[in-house]
Amino acid sequence: MIYSAKVGDYKFPGGGVDAGESHEQALAREVREECGTALVEFGESLGAVIEYAAPIETDFDVFRMISHYYFCRAGDDFGAQKLDEYERDLGFQPVWVDIDLAISTNRSLLDSQSPPDWLRREIFVLEHIRRLL
Repeated sequence: MIYSAKVGDYKFPGGGVDAGESHEQALAREVREECGTALVEFGESLGAVIEYAAPIETDFDVFRMISHYYFCRAGDDFGAQKLDEYERDLGFQPVWVDIDLAISTNRSLLDSQSPPDWLRREIFVLEHIRRLL
């Protein structure tokens, strides 16, 4: 997972799918950029989470984001990251973390002053995976 040194939360590596990319190619790129390692195995879909929010842009009525999750395996070695500015500002660090610790840590941050937008989504997915284990 990706740990934010600034906020203290855990999130899955990921991001947008570039034009012409498959989900597998996008995940491999994001794992390489955010974790500095290779996607070794791309497995079956775990599912998707659809979120709706008020848009930032005034030309739109609603913002919709679909986050896809896959079972996969990443390399054990973490090398140089290629982070976006906001990811650097949040102190993104790749980590191996116990699922129960990730869930409890993220849950403890729900009542913080400004939890990350993705926090509830990541808790939902982590808890779903925990039930599957």
